[in-house]
Amino acid sequence: MKRHTIIIALLAGALAVTSCQDRDWETPEGLATEPPYGNNTLVAGTTTTIAQLQSKYASVISNSSYSLITDDLWLRCVVTGNDFGGNIYKQITVQDETGGIVIGINGSDQGALMPIGQKLLVSLKDLYIGGYGAQAQIGGLYNGSMGRMDLSVWKQHVRLIMDGTEEASAYETIKVDTIDFDPNKTMAQQSGRVVRLKGVIIKGGGTQILAPDDGTVNLTSNCANRDVTGGNAGSKCVLRTSTYADFKGVAIPSGPVDFYGIATIYRDTWQILARTQTDLTWVK
Repeated sequence: MKRHTIIIALLAGALAVTSCQDRDWETPEGLATEPPYGNNTLVAGTTTTIAQLQSKYASVISNSSYSLITDDLWLRCVVTGNDFGGNIYKQITVQDETGGIVIGINGSDQGALMPIGQKLLVSLKDLYIGGYGAQAQIGGLYNGSMGRMDLSVWKQHVRLIMDGTEEASAYETIKVDTIDFDPNKTMAQQSGRVVRLKGVIIKGGGTQILAPDDGTVNLTSNCANRDVTGGNAGSKCVLRTSTYADFKGVAIPSGPVDFYGIATIYRDTWQILARTQTDLTWVK
């Protein structure tokens, strides 16, 4: 079964399920019951939520600093974004019923191992939490600031929970909703989540593609930031697309469009990351 394609389609077509390759992914034989990697000895202790983590470490996140998690805390969450479409690099995004957060992992091809919808149990003790441009992130340190954790570390701190197992029942209360921006909530409360922008205008519409690499558009870290106006995101919002994304050549429409993506923060600006071309609902 083309599991990844089905899950993406459901996310993009309904309100229920967050830096810079769109193709079918078939579940490897045995993956439905046997995790492809991770630490299968992990057993959950005291669980926490993403909202509780963001509240506890609010100051280090907002100041783009970091802190080592020393408490024996566990997070149950669901994967909402990965590197499958080439627009998210060495990161995954996850959500629970309270919010979303970025997890930095120094390893590629994570989308094949952790497709969207994959349930995770994460041991947080001895991992770092902090902010990169005020975006909440779990990971490791890089040159004295918040960065990605080594892949080997991640494998020791995560357990992939497979559907149909007894452990999966603990995730039944998690409702990963696709939201529109709420002006009554802070950026921190909404960051890292899957969002749907409705009736917005993308700069360059009618004449340009999302992420040209021919010098016609200024790039930041090999990404094109396209101003997005209208909707509920506020005055500072961009659609951020990598020149390595599978859908970098998609033409920008001239009129209002709807699309999905992961809502990340860089200082006071929303940077929306489409995951695959399926998120760009104007493409037929």
